[in-house]
Amino acid sequence: MVRGALLIALALALQSIRVFLPLPPQVNAYFIGTLVHMMLVLSLLLNGLPTALFLAVLLPLTAFVQGQVAFPVLVPVIMVGNIIFVLLVRKWQESKKGIVLPPLVKAICMCWFGWHALKFLNLHSVPAVRVMLAAFSMPQVVTGVLGILVARGVYKRLPKEYR
Repeated sequence: MVRGALLIALALALQSIRVFLPLPPQVNAYFIGTLVHMMLVLSLLLNGLPTALFLAVLLPLTAFVQGQVAFPVLVPVIMVGNIIFVLLVRKWQESKKGIVLPPLVKAICMCWFGWHALKFLNLHSVPAVRVMLAAFSMPQVVTGVLGILVARGVYKRLPKEYR
């Protein structure tokens, strides 16, 4: 329980770096995105599925509060994407395809669900869709892959008694 609480606190702290560290938006998105994906994977490896799923739901809420989500209707879309990511990382954690497929499937699902959510609310104007697709496509794949690789590296370097 304590380990889970520490992982959650660390994930929230890392996600909040954007508030204190003035970086260009693209650098910020890739840097914070990689850290968030890393924490989703580390929480899964170190504390199990419940903690990782809790973070998958909590982190989009804090991103919204920090002003990083353009439309509130996209918060559940990000939650679903994170849940899909965590479940696929778990399924393929011993496989090489577990590095690329979870972020790729997450990005595809987020684009699809996001487009439909915006369309349902009649917010599917060209600029809104362009912004959403830009944030939900390649950045999710890149930061997801990097997050998995960093998390695996950190995990391997931890002493066995901490795993």
